Amino acid sequence: MIAFASCIANPQTFSARALPGLKRAMEPGSPFAELSTTTSIHEAYNEALEHFAAAPDLEALVLMHEDVELYDPEFCGLVRRALQDPDVAIVGAVGARDVRSLAWWRGTIAGRVHESRGVLDHGFEDPVVDAVDGLLLVLSPWAVRTLRFDTETYTGFHAYDVDICFSARAAGKRVVVADLPLMHHTKGGYGDKAAWDAANAAFQAKWGLSGQEQGGEQPRVAPDAVGV
Repeated sequence: MIAFASCIANPQTFSARALPGLKRAMEPGSPFAELSTTTSIHEAYNEALEHFAAAPDLEALVLMHEDVELYDPEFCGLVRRALQDPDVAIVGAVGARDVRSLAWWRGTIAGRVHESRGVLDHGFEDPVVDAVDGLLLVLSPWAVRTLRFDTETYTGFHAYDVDICFSARAAGKRVVVADLPLMHHTKGGYGDKAAWDAANAAFQAKWGLSGQEQGGEQPRVAPDAVGV
């Protein structure tokens, strides 16, 4: 069983963007958890992990933004193939290696995403990455039952994606990108830049990256940097 969850701040956006793709991609019996929060996506996503961790037939949990539209009716099959290697804990559509801050796009990008600003396509020749963008996080059963989003270090809506990828890798697991056709109907930008800067400083301190390169200018065409 492949489960799905989304943190929904704007029901209209969810209905117009994510819901059509979910109807296309979900299998009969696939559960969906609608999460709601105004304070912390870390807490909201942990609720989904706690809920599905006890499911004995769980194959994967898909955490996705309310503005992400899944295109492929065989999405669940793609997820199963991406998680065939038991060492893979987290799968995303796009990410990077050599990540030194929450600005993952400053690293060596891999994967592909279609979005409202264009297409970011760096292929899948080397799918193993340090972190993936939180627009779509596919967690293995091991990840759902073992990892948690860090509510002690972070608040709000930043750092959740890169941080949990680092946690998976610290536990000896792999993070990869896979060809998961979708459209990210993003507005772009950092959102609350001061909050992003604070989360980035906390992330770099936690992982011993203080003083390394921070956000800087976003690329002309890139996925949503802040995951909101």
